[in-house]
Amino acid sequence: MLTDPQSITVGGATIPLPKTGSDKNSADYTSADGTSQLRVAQAINSTTRRSTVSLKTNKIAADPITAINSRKSSIWTISNNSPIDGFTITELKDQLVGLAALLTATSAALTTKILGGEK
Repeated sequence: MLTDPQSITVGGATIPLPKTGSDKNSADYTSADGTSQLRVAQAINSTTRRSTVSLKTNKIAADPITAINSRKSSIWTISNNSPIDGFTITELKDQLVGLAALLTATSAALTTKILGGEK
């Protein structure tokens, strides 16, 4: 069980995320204003474990053509599908840490390129 609340820092601002719901496979943590939600989920079958963490961010933004404000959402999802056996938790953690380092190195240059459409 994760600690409650969780928190995330986005753009230099720390956002507290108290637990707002859970079931046998997932837990949700939501900011007081409802603009940020963290979901942590686990799915396990006889051969595979899937761990997923997602961050959903909501905001009100104007349509660039009509200037009408509407709710917009962005969802970042990180997931791992791995066999129940064959990889240790340390090996899986090291893979994720390596990927995060690749995406955040040099002021997140690779992330910026990917978000800009590069492959």
